[in-house]
Amino acid sequence: MKVKHGGNIYEAAKKYGLKEGEILDYSANINPFGIPNVLKATIISNIDVIENYPDPDYRDLIWSIAKYNNIDKDYVLPGNGATEIIFQIIQALEPKRTLLLAPTFLEYERALKRVGSDIKYHFLDESNYFKVDKKDFLKELTHDIDFIILCNPNNPTGQIVEREVLVEILIECRTKGINLMIDEAFIEFLDDEGANSLIDYLDDFPNLFIIRALTKFFAIPGLRLGYGLMSNGEIKEIILSRKEPWTINCFASMSAEVLLKDNEYIRKSKEFFKIERAYMYEKLRGFKALSVYRPQANYIFFRMIDKTINLKEELINRKILIRECDNYVNLDKSYFRVAIKDRESNEKLIGVLSEVFS
Repeated sequence: MKVKHGGNIYEAAKKYGLKEGEILDYSANINPFGIPNVLKATIISNIDVIENYPDPDYRDLIWSIAKYNNIDKDYVLPGNGATEIIFQIIQALEPKRTLLLAPTFLEYERALKRVGSDIKYHFLDESNYFKVDKKDFLKELTHDIDFIILCNPNNPTGQIVEREVLVEILIECRTKGINLMIDEAFIEFLDDEGANSLIDYLDDFPNLFIIRALTKFFAIPGLRLGYGLMSNGEIKEIILSRKEPWTINCFASMSAEVLLKDNEYIRKSKEFFKIERAYMYEKLRGFKALSVYRPQANYIFFRMIDKTINLKEELINRKILIRECDNYVNLDKSYFRVAIKDRESNEKLIGVLSEVFS
């Protein structure tokens, strides 16, 4: 089963007869600041490292991640993007019945089907802005559920589950013998990720598995680098005994060592998104044709009220690609997600939308 994701400018260019460089891509949620200069300089000055195999144990990489998150290095499991870690954890746990949000990131379902897990969907309610209702969700934690995945902020809706609610869910999961995976791939885009993450709970909860990614915030999706955090040594050993060697290349491995120390890039990015998120939200809310959901990360989720307009076609004809969300469970062709880019690009999108809706 091929899963449709954002960022496929190659397919769009071929389908619509465009050059890849002509397309302004809002379908992939990548930091518009681009690759940090410190990483460019590091790769250029260390180009010869590709003559050697990477350290199969990735000791320096693991140490950098552990220091950045202020946790025990034994809790860290790096991978070729967050998706690899998601698949590895699910394959190690082999859950029988999983509770999954609808909508949420598509690769969870594919990983779960690979191990034969039965999936129960918790349908998020549009009238509640696609937020997780604690009372309703806790009712779903029945005796037959042994695994839960929560994406926080959720993809594609951009909504977060507050930390207090997550803690209640985590405690209930431990009581009922349920493993909980929380995907925090977009959490760095929040104003204060520490106030929303459950990293501090890893010590006391071996049923907790946290997913992180560097690809979105540091604009390196082509390098593929993510990691899992867990205190469950038994599950980690199962993963390590099964995983292929050298899945992380030399450049990806060294990138964490410099990126996680680049405090200036991190600070400027957070300041930018705080401003630009508010700007884009207010501009999109100005269109009567759209129902827009308040964003938390670096993308905005909305619904087309006027279904007579084929928004994706109208925009691609103007060389703009957005993410149509019809292949998410619980969504249809009227739902879209757009990335927050630099101000000039965002103004162009707003201008084109004004033209389309006029």
